Amino acid sequence: MAKHPNGSISYSERDVYGLIQVVDNEIMRSLYFDSLVEQSRYYFHAPLTLAFEYQSALLEETLEHAHSTSVQSILMLGLGGGSLATQLHSVLPNCQQTVVELREAVIQIAYRYFYLPDTPQIQPIQSDANDFVQQAAQQYDLMIVDLYDNDSMPWIFSEETFLSRLHYLVSGSGRILFNLWKSSPDTTLKIIQFWEQHRGAHLKTREIQSSGNIILCVDF
Repeated sequence: MAKHPNGSISYSERDVYGLIQVVDNEIMRSLYFDSLVEQSRYYFHAPLTLAFEYQSALLEETLEHAHSTSVQSILMLGLGGGSLATQLHSVLPNCQQTVVELREAVIQIAYRYFYLPDTPQIQPIQSDANDFVQQAAQQYDLMIVDLYDNDSMPWIFSEETFLSRLHYLVSGSGRILFNLWKSSPDTTLKIIQFWEQHRGAHLKTREIQSSGNIILCVDF
């Protein structure tokens, strides 16, 4: 096997967006794109363990909302290895998840190498997230926005046209969760300020000390 700084490369592919690598060591499997930033992780002997604190925070905020209102549909923008979608399916097995991922190769890798459940309750859609949101008609009880390329959130996902469409697509008592990065202060601040100025939106933020993520929770 070819070597990677963090293990052995078990699969490598280059699509039109760049490099994708699946890297194994003794205890885990990781997903990388064109950098050493780990996109997803799977523990061989603890497959339902969420590796990153920000993922656990997203799960906690989802379950909190599910305890107070009915969550039958989730829209997730960004798949990675699918660990959060897998975990959500384990705790909310009857909930319909629509997961939008730009790269078809990433969807196939999530199934083949990270064991995303092959179930009708999880519907992966290969699409640009902005295109999907602009064209979608269905409303969702909860949305999770986790949209990053190699090192930052593309600017378009902080634009008013995108964020306004999210509000249009969330159900009346719904919740939108954003995974934001302190290392991308311009887009992070712009998203927070949009919702601060949005009538009827109630905001809560959780700072993830271990990684510099900020979880933004927007309720309506």
